[in-house]
Amino acid sequence: MHTLTIGDRRYLQFDGLRAAPGLIHAYSTRGLDVSLRTDEHADRRAANRAAMARDFALDPAALCYCEQVHETRIARVTATGPRGRLEDCDAVLTDVPGVPLMSFSADCPLIVLYDPRRRVLGLVHASWRCTVARLTERAVRALAAEFGARPGDLRVGIGPRAGPCCYEVQQDVYDAARDLPERDAAFQRRDGRLYFDLGRANLAQLAAAGVPPEQVEFAGLCTLCRNDLLYSFRREKAGCGHFGLMAALRPDGPATPIEPSTG
Repeated sequence: MHTLTIGDRRYLQFDGLRAAPGLIHAYSTRGLDVSLRTDEHADRRAANRAAMARDFALDPAALCYCEQVHETRIARVTATGPRGRLEDCDAVLTDVPGVPLMSFSADCPLIVLYDPRRRVLGLVHASWRCTVARLTERAVRALAAEFGARPGDLRVGIGPRAGPCCYEVQQDVYDAARDLPERDAAFQRRDGRLYFDLGRANLAQLAAAGVPPEQVEFAGLCTLCRNDLLYSFRREKAGCGHFGLMAALRPDGPATPIEPSTG
């Protein structure tokens, strides 16, 4: 992934999506905790989210962010709808330019779905519960049904996550994944332990929905292995920070992305 530094803030971007006309996207990294936790540091985290929006020339007041509950509700952001917290949803879709969308993680892959033809955008929080419920596939089908997006046109990025090298699960997760396409390929058994490859499981869902695999980018970063760069609940336990994925449809303007100011 491409690393972009703005001030003292470091972001990650997919190389291909970074060059995609009409899209703004970035993952925050360690040191910029953007979680929705409500405690004595909540105002600082809100300021971090606002700073991230401004870094990409987006309006913090227009930010729409998922209050994630590990279920399958998909929010739709419209031109006239409210901004701010999107309650009880783990995915969000929009066709409104200039409205930043945001989701959060401390191990789960955050997925960006972008159709440059129809100019529509989706974000998915692909926790293991969302993954076995096939939320990514549902989001692709919702983009098609509601906005006329064609799965074959989608450009997708599957973000940093607890990788199959480290993401150990129990038998109940394997059992819950019974309806996943290519389920057995997404699980590995090593030394009597079971590991779940969330990236591969979501790639299979995308393929099942009609997204060509060559149009999917992977972040080759495990949050547990790279805890120096990203937050990890598995590594740090309760109270750890969260990194975030922010994305928006670029407002009317040049056909190619403009590098944000690094001042």
